[in-house]
Amino acid sequence: MSYVANVMNKNMKDVNTEEVDIIPVNTGVLLHFYDENPYRRIETTNSGLIIGIESTKTYKSDETGELETNDEAICCAKVIAVGPECKNVKVGEDVYCVKFRALPIPFRKQGYYIISEQNITCRIVKKEPVVVKQLNEDELLSKDYKDFKNGNVK
Repeated sequence: MSYVANVMNKNMKDVNTEEVDIIPVNTGVLLHFYDENPYRRIETTNSGLIIGIESTKTYKSDETGELETNDEAICCAKVIAVGPECKNVKVGEDVYCVKFRALPIPFRKQGYYIISEQNITCRIVKKEPVVVKQLNEDELLSKDYKDFKNGNVK
């Protein structure tokens, strides 16, 4: 066994992978891509046309005759962790990003990818509830109308 292999084996004996976690640095965002987009709607028109099917399905190539897959450029992912300089993305959010810009991170075979926050195209956030304030009569009526109603006509 070579010297490097001996050193690596010795170092690996001292590593307890259950005691470590992975944290991105700077503006890094750790992602886990969904197998299928959970926000895509599949609709069928009255004529039977199906709209919104994932384009990442396997297809048979006319050129080679072999089964191939078509990866989408923009993919949806869950944010696992963020670096200390991230300003717009939070852990637990779903985001869309350019998958080809993300780099795979070989950590515990989790299927994680790292990408800079600048390469995230958008976030999926819950809609804020609309708060409707009920106005009283004084708030609804203009000052001129109140003056007219009270007999203060000039």
